Amino acid sequence: MELILPKAEIWEQGNTLEDMWKHIARCTRVCYQSTPKENGETDEEFVKRVILRPDSSTGELNFDKIHGAMLEHGTVYLYEYTEYHSSRLSKYKYNKYSRCVEKYSHKEVCQSDKDYMYNYYITTNLRVIYENGWLDDLKYICTPTKHHAKRVTVSFTTNIGVSREFNRHRVNSIAEESTRYCNYSLDKFNHNIICVKPSWITEEDMNEINNEDSLIRLDALIKEYGTEFEHGWSDIDYYLFALETCNYCYNNLILKGWKPQQAREVLPLATKSQLIHTAFIDDWKHFFALRADGVSGPPHPNAKFIAEPLKEEFIKRGYIEKL
Repeated sequence: MELILPKAEIWEQGNTLEDMWKHIARCTRVCYQSTPKENGETDEEFVKRVILRPDSSTGELNFDKIHGAMLEHGTVYLYEYTEYHSSRLSKYKYNKYSRCVEKYSHKEVCQSDKDYMYNYYITTNLRVIYENGWLDDLKYICTPTKHHAKRVTVSFTTNIGVSREFNRHRVNSIAEESTRYCNYSLDKFNHNIICVKPSWITEEDMNEINNEDSLIRLDALIKEYGTEFEHGWSDIDYYLFALETCNYCYNNLILKGWKPQQAREVLPLATKSQLIHTAFIDDWKHFFALRADGVSGPPHPNAKFIAEPLKEEFIKRGYIEKL
């Protein structure tokens, strides 16, 4: 068993369609904790194969089989400048997953013989585009302006307990590391479950824990547990005994033939989980109000530990204002 530090990182998406596919692929791989294979497959091909699942013979999409949630992480910024009050992009005003900002330009500003020209600034996501059959609108893709409603993707490294709290923000687009499919007994996980250091344990204690051999530590604790009624254990000893026992049992259940989706029954809430959230700035403000500022009551210490620095980063980048 290994302890790691929690963290939050902002994942920026580029402005081209190719950048969008790359971003979606990156978010998708979080679920399986996988890395790109060196087989020449592009990010777009990867996403279409895994998410859109085209028919092998015709290449047509079967919308009943699409894992559309991953497409939500692809933020699409659209812009149209037209003399018509109702543009083809105005339909996004009535889509609850999109934001539409309309701006009117007077003829003296827009240098047109029309009294007014209409500017449509659309923020949406690729799932909306695909599920509504609006692929032609991608020709209006643009670099976001100050008029576009901004969406931001954040990667959290936290534990399962905190991820449950964060995932209550259901308006966000969410992807999470899957304990159903990730096999923590494999080489890429160093044959161990990884747990996230709680905020009330020091980094010094964490480093000391990580420098010890897990099996030796568990063996020593078991011997004490089995021979004395009063062990004289510290709080750290009790904490480690629980986690090391879970780790030992998980690995041996896999050896006994259980699949990860079965063996995960013994994983503790402390188990590390990588979590992706993509949301509009207004939704992030609500997130910070609950998880950093505690407007509805004190946030869980582990949630506040990463939400507060993330809020400061949003302020630093100019995404939100400091109150």
